[in-house]
Amino acid sequence: MRFVVLGMIFLFALGDGCSPTPNVVGVQDYGQVTGRVLDAMTNRPIPSSLVSVGSLYTTTADPNGAFTLTKVPVGDQTVTARAPGYDYATADATVLKDQAVSIGYVRLVPSVHPAGQPTLPPPPTPSPAPTATPSPASSASPGASASAVPSQSPAAGASASPASTPTP
Repeated sequence: MRFVVLGMIFLFALGDGCSPTPNVVGVQDYGQVTGRVLDAMTNRPIPSSLVSVGSLYTTTADPNGAFTLTKVPVGDQTVTARAPGYDYATADATVLKDQAVSIGYVRLVPSVHPAGQPTLPPPPTPSPAPTATPSPASSASPGASASAVPSQSPAAGASASPASTPTP
């Protein structure tokens, strides 16, 4: 019994050798990965397909095949998509801190497909529609004076329009 107690004291004196150094807490920086899962033969979405980075970060695709993996560690990651009746497919992504990275389309080939039938090319990646930004001249503040808005009157030397000229 004495040796057991001395052995335990010796182990406690060595410290906790299994824990990391005090300044290292672990992965603290995360990002997001977005994309869509499509059937490579028809370019149709595959709903409820399983999308993962490793085994800890997983999600399922929505009815449109779209997915968003949240809290993915920063760095180079391999995204894997799986669905019943399809071979799995992977895509590489570089995840940036606090940003969403789009990998575009992950295309799954059916496990059973006619021999020699090629897959379709992926559809074009949609680009966001441009938004109209108001120009500084068109957005006058409500408190601006009336002299700031140019006005044209026939008395100021501008030619009158034919519609406003009386006919004899």
